[in-house]
Amino acid sequence: MKNRRLTIILIGIILCCSVSLGVMFAIFGAGFLSGAELPVYEYEQVSSAHEGYLRTTLTSGNTVYVMDYEEYALVSANSAPTEMIGRFPVTIGNSGLYAIPGQDPSAYVLEFDPMYQQVYRNINHPPFDWRTAEFQKLRLMFSDPVNPKESGDSRLIAEILSSLKSGNPTIVPMQTDGNYSNAENHTMLLFSDELPGMMYIVGVHVTDAGEVYLAENPISNQWMSAGLMFTAFVNDK
Repeated sequence: MKNRRLTIILIGIILCCSVSLGVMFAIFGAGFLSGAELPVYEYEQVSSAHEGYLRTTLTSGNTVYVMDYEEYALVSANSAPTEMIGRFPVTIGNSGLYAIPGQDPSAYVLEFDPMYQQVYRNINHPPFDWRTAEFQKLRLMFSDPVNPKESGDSRLIAEILSSLKSGNPTIVPMQTDGNYSNAENHTMLLFSDELPGMMYIVGVHVTDAGEVYLAENPISNQWMSAGLMFTAFVNDK
């Protein structure tokens, strides 16, 4: 009787282990297989038509994504994407091509790597034109340990856009990382309903003399003088 009872217990344990292994395979094995079935994107990088920039393309069959001058200022609002839609010939960890929450892959996707992220545009989708877009909010990110500042003041946003569109730019030596010497280098995030799930980044530079400049994207070496409202907004930390 004792041996029979022990046999029943052992059979139960084996069945439980089998079910557990089956569930684990269904979850992780299926995920692995689905990942292996994702399209593989080939990477190519050449000089952009815009001096100082690079043009990068990701291609899989007839699907092509591009990252050029217009995309340098775009960033995903979600720092932890979950839906992988493509992979690369060499993949490390969970790096790959991801859908951006709020965006259809027919418009924009995100190259995600634990070390960096980069937005790409579908070659058939028109570039985002910040000059004609409407922005509802801004967030100023300081390079030093100061809390970000936000504003939804339409007058302030209008002044910023006006400064970027008009005037003669001050040209400084190109620094591809956006960190220019003799200046505090900050970034400003602009939010638009026309850009769901993403943000537009403007470069903000404050010289040693206290002058505030705006740039079309984080690495641009063409700086426009900021208006009085934004200058006061930046300096009022």
